[in-house]
Amino acid sequence: MQKARSQFIAEVLSNRMLCRDHYCLTLQLTCFPATAPGQFIQIACRQWGMDYSVEREFDWRPGQHVEVAGRELIAPLALLRKPFSIADRRDGAGEGGVELDIIHRKVGTGTTWMSTLVAGDKVSLIGPLGNSFPMPGADQVAIMVGGGVGIPPMVYFCRALAGWKAVVFAGTVQRDLIPLTITADTPAPLPDSFQPLYNVNEFSRYGIPAVICTDDGSWGFRGLVTQALEGYLDVCFAKSPDKAIIYTCGPEVMMRRVSQIAESRGIVCHVSVERAMACGMGTCQSCVIKTRNDNPALAGEPFVYKLACKDGPIFDSRNLLW
Repeated sequence: MQKARSQFIAEVLSNRMLCRDHYCLTLQLTCFPATAPGQFIQIACRQWGMDYSVEREFDWRPGQHVEVAGRELIAPLALLRKPFSIADRRDGAGEGGVELDIIHRKVGTGTTWMSTLVAGDKVSLIGPLGNSFPMPGADQVAIMVGGGVGIPPMVYFCRALAGWKAVVFAGTVQRDLIPLTITADTPAPLPDSFQPLYNVNEFSRYGIPAVICTDDGSWGFRGLVTQALEGYLDVCFAKSPDKAIIYTCGPEVMMRRVSQIAESRGIVCHVSVERAMACGMGTCQSCVIKTRNDNPALAGEPFVYKLACKDGPIFDSRNLLW
């Protein structure tokens, strides 16, 4: 029986460029534990199997300066694993294994290396990690709000929400940073409209409409995704906030504003927090997040620290102390 989590070596099936900086990396594994939307994996962003140590011999004399020549100092090298949300999963694909989609943006040493991967390359990963998005109530509308690289987990969540009432709000700075497939024959939405449309393939294939927002108005709603969200909630849920439930992932400033919008209207909001993670399993203690104290053993303390990787990354917004 497969362990709940483990280390795996995956093979790259494809690494497709989605827009200016985003890629969809598809990995194939013979097996992988069950996963749910919101969970993530840790990827070693360096060539698998390579010995990165630099061995050399020299005669050292007291007081002599030793030249540093590690590979990480000679050239850029990602030393730690990096967390990535699962953007989609397909079981029984290809020769009966598991395919995972990872949408990543080229911004640093590790993701630049990932952008160069081609079919047949090997990737070391650990997973699945973290908790997952709770499903909405039977009579609730799931409202997903993603910004930038916070959009990918919403793609996977839509697979689970097929047949439910749901809508996606996706925001980027400009059109060439939208990591989604816009239906070619769909006219551009009006810049002041937050009407959900079936014009994004990744969501419409599950019967879920979307509102695309760009800060500069180059596509869809002109303005912040949080502004479009406010307009939509005020029109559709002003009298029945209990019929909506919000899920958000993206930049912390955006998620904090989404939380404020939800809480001011009495709407439950689940936040997928983002922190730098070295291990993803609660060992390194690097991804602490401040939350309200729910530990009876610490009565009197105003807050407690939890770990984004082990206790999250999904938290009820009402428990977060931003």
